[in-house]
Amino acid sequence: MATAHTHCWFPRLAQKCIGQATIALGCGIGLAASPTSANVGCGPKGVALQVLGSGGPELQDKRASTSYLIWRAGVPRVLVDSGGGAALRFGQSGATMSNIDVILLTHLHVDHTADLAALVKSSFFEDRHRKLPLYGPDGNQFFPSTTRFIQTLFASSDGAYRYLGNFLNPDATDSYLLDAHNVVPAAHEVQQIYDSQGTRIFATTVVHGSAPAIAYRVELDNVSIAFSGDTDGNNGNLERLAQNANLFIAHNAVPEGASGVERSLHMPPSVIGTIAAAAAVKQLVLSHRMLRTLGHETESRAAIRKFYAGPVMFADDLQCFQVSP
Repeated sequence: MATAHTHCWFPRLAQKCIGQATIALGCGIGLAASPTSANVGCGPKGVALQVLGSGGPELQDKRASTSYLIWRAGVPRVLVDSGGGAALRFGQSGATMSNIDVILLTHLHVDHTADLAALVKSSFFEDRHRKLPLYGPDGNQFFPSTTRFIQTLFASSDGAYRYLGNFLNPDATDSYLLDAHNVVPAAHEVQQIYDSQGTRIFATTVVHGSAPAIAYRVELDNVSIAFSGDTDGNNGNLERLAQNANLFIAHNAVPEGASGVERSLHMPPSVIGTIAAAAAVKQLVLSHRMLRTLGHETESRAAIRKFYAGPVMFADDLQCFQVSP
């Protein structure tokens, strides 16, 4: 039977739990998976998911905004989103941009992209010469496409950070190429977008108000990790994308009973549980935790438990989850 965590690990932060009471940043009492103890990262072996940012757009929650890092044999390989605070957490994790194989953006809201430029700038001080592919949604009348977003940030002609324009110059000799791609699956398609060095990535569209949004599945070393991103969960695509995933990261931004605009943007716990059950995921991690759901973990878990019987964990910044077949 799963037991609650009684110890927590944060790199460079000596955080501890006393029983189930948390101190300072908190430990995210959860079930079935324990944070990995190591000097940096998530340990030297296997595949692990590290939560760099477990919060949303609020600052009062004292969490970094959404960001995740997949470690493979002690090396950081996949970065998913980069909200405010993610760059600091990235540095605290011990990760380096020179090792990242690919960046995935679920959508272009501030709390998922604000620290991207900071991470790119930090890579200037590292030894990297290979391309860094970056994937994200297409645009609409309210949001630019991912390729346009990257041009707006870094284009040497008129970008906001045009002094970093060499990152978009394929002929530059003192930097690498930030290679942006728009992800445009058909309405209910789960599309493979990446296949390199044993890592495969799949994408599907999800609904998040007016923002074009993408959910991702990353497969490597016989395990799979699915990311819901922000979504209302209503178009049926998450069930397909997350089918039999070893770990499913779902966003817990609204409580049970949410309505109106909140519900049109995010999944309440019962919908998360329904999707996790339909997809038969092995473990469920709840992230993007906001003030309206923090402190309501018991109620959220109860709503999920009506549909999903597997392990349910609540994410905190810098927490690691080992992913096993």
